[in-house]
Amino acid sequence: MTIENNGPIIQTALFTSAELLSQPWISGLTEMVNASYLVMDKEKIKFSENKIRLRSDSELTEELGPSGFTAVAFVSTEPGCLEIVGTASMKPWKDDGLWRPYNEEEELSDSSSEDNVNQKLDQIFQKHACPGDYELAVVALPPGTRFRGKGLAGRLIQVCEEELLRRQSQSGKKGSPARIMIRVAKENAGDYWLKQGFKVVGSQRCPKGFWDAAEEFTMWAMLRELSPKNDSCT
Repeated sequence: MTIENNGPIIQTALFTSAELLSQPWISGLTEMVNASYLVMDKEKIKFSENKIRLRSDSELTEELGPSGFTAVAFVSTEPGCLEIVGTASMKPWKDDGLWRPYNEEEELSDSSSEDNVNQKLDQIFQKHACPGDYELAVVALPPGTRFRGKGLAGRLIQVCEEELLRRQSQSGKKGSPARIMIRVAKENAGDYWLKQGFKVVGSQRCPKGFWDAAEEFTMWAMLRELSPKNDSCT
């Protein structure tokens, strides 16, 4: 896929997790992802200034597993040299079954009230699963405005969605919607993903230190169902 936005021509390509490690630009991808995560998620919940998303060039491949895949966007800076300007990855969704049912009114209410404390104690015994197919594991763009705010992240996610539908069709699930999941810090990224068509299906309270957070926060499990394209002629 080629993208032109009155700027450099952006090429996108899809790679399996096994193909990533053999790419000459893998270190550049790791650096870009880490730089992206350092400037995001800081609006409300504070995170460590030394937050690192990928600690090695092999970590993304290991996290995605053999069935994962990654869409990468790059521009050519000079002959033979590529600059990584975006990425989105998907991996099979693994549910720990420890989600609380999402209750919007409860999340908006005073969590310190006696009734809410009792409700939270009751919900310790009411954990439930959030079924899904694949999870958006990494979505990253370089810091700054050069490649942000231009729809690039959405296009990379679209590349991943098309691959997921292709795989689902080949596996005999043609015609069934694919369930895409994402885990986000509600306080910082929840509103953004709601606008992308995801809905909240569960929540967890995460302690300080989780995801390198400097304070407690609420993690949302969010779902978007992706319907296959209708190939029939009308």
